[in-house]
Amino acid sequence: MQKCERCFTSFKWKQIFKAHIKKQPVICKECNTEHVLETSSKTVLLILELPIFIFIIFLIDKLSYTSFGYYSLAALFLIGVPSLLFPFFARFKSKYRTNYKSDY
Repeated sequence: MQKCERCFTSFKWKQIFKAHIKKQPVICKECNTEHVLETSSKTVLLILELPIFIFIIFLIDKLSYTSFGYYSLAALFLIGVPSLLFPFFARFKSKYRTNYKSDY
């Protein structure tokens, strides 16, 4: 997990997950520094979620042949796994980019 660039406090999985779901920046609980998602993390998220959309497109074509519940469960699983793993891959940057030397 990533740490705050200013006070080096580790972000919690829950904090990053909530920020991802709400599409908001992560704010450090210790020093209130705002951290925004880096472009590289957005690319990783796209790569993780792209196969899901392709899979769902193929499911729509075959929906009439098998049960809707099976495909719903598969789609839920394929959406849930990347979302739950995202906080481990996410990288944030703060607007605070100086040569700050901490007293900690």
